[in-house]
Amino acid sequence: MKTNSIKIISLEILKQYNDLVIYTGENVTILNDINKIIRRNHHVVKLDCMITVFCEEGEMTIHINGNPHLLQQGNCAILTPGSTIREYTSDITYSTKVVAVSPSFLTETLSMKKETWEIIHYLYYHPIFPINRNISYKMYLYKELMMTLIQEKPNVYSQRTRSFHFAGMLCEMFAMLNILVPDNERKTIQLNRSTLITQDFICLVNADDGTHRSVTYYADKLCYSPKYLCSIIKGTTGKTPMEFIQENTIKQIKYKLKHSNMSIKEVADAFDFSNPSFFGKFFKTNTGMTPLEYRTSKEEES
Repeated sequence: MKTNSIKIISLEILKQYNDLVIYTGENVTILNDINKIIRRNHHVVKLDCMITVFCEEGEMTIHINGNPHLLQQGNCAILTPGSTIREYTSDITYSTKVVAVSPSFLTETLSMKKETWEIIHYLYYHPIFPINRNISYKMYLYKELMMTLIQEKPNVYSQRTRSFHFAGMLCEMFAMLNILVPDNERKTIQLNRSTLITQDFICLVNADDGTHRSVTYYADKLCYSPKYLCSIIKGTTGKTPMEFIQENTIKQIKYKLKHSNMSIKEVADAFDFSNPSFFGKFFKTNTGMTPLEYRTSKEEES
């Protein structure tokens, strides 16, 4: 493969980098060294997840969405899904931590309103931000606490603590960005009709209990034809509506399996599956595990 080929990098792919992974949960993975991630993927990668690169030492120049950006100690690069990254140069002493979150965790945690879309659009062109005691003290504390939480010995509450912390950290990051994005830049960001339809669709899916699994259901809610909705969502996100719908259903099922005493059959019935066999096949196709294997696994939810 040529070095200028672009490879799509998802959270699931990052989880497989055992030599770089510091922590991994269902929706969050923390790794060392952004350059090693880029180099082992033919030097140019396109993200199917959101990553935040914290520069802890030294500096590096990295191409983000085709433009060079200097990432120095005390700064971070916030890269939204769909961004492309390529290494340019780095000094010998540089050190980075990479926090990757799934697109579903991003949309579930944040209120996908006009301000959030403005920030995501702004980050595409301006991904570097300071994370230090002077500019964003709370964000600095979140990052330090994150490292403490993933290194401490697990206890019965660790999974929930980490999940809430990652959600809080993401919200604080966007709250900081909401202040730092200049007003004159906001005025240049025009959310087009396709983006607004996508925003409404994602909000509807995230608010659903996982029992509505047809594109037609959401198309009717939004007063569009299924074909038109599919073309809009695919065009703005690169994913089909069904992918979003199934991700939400799997999320809801996983919660039931981990946090209820319902039998597998009762969970299948709760989500309107015709029988446990079809339910098990659906779940395994989307997760690689049977419902029982997931229930008894130690996989983290966050």
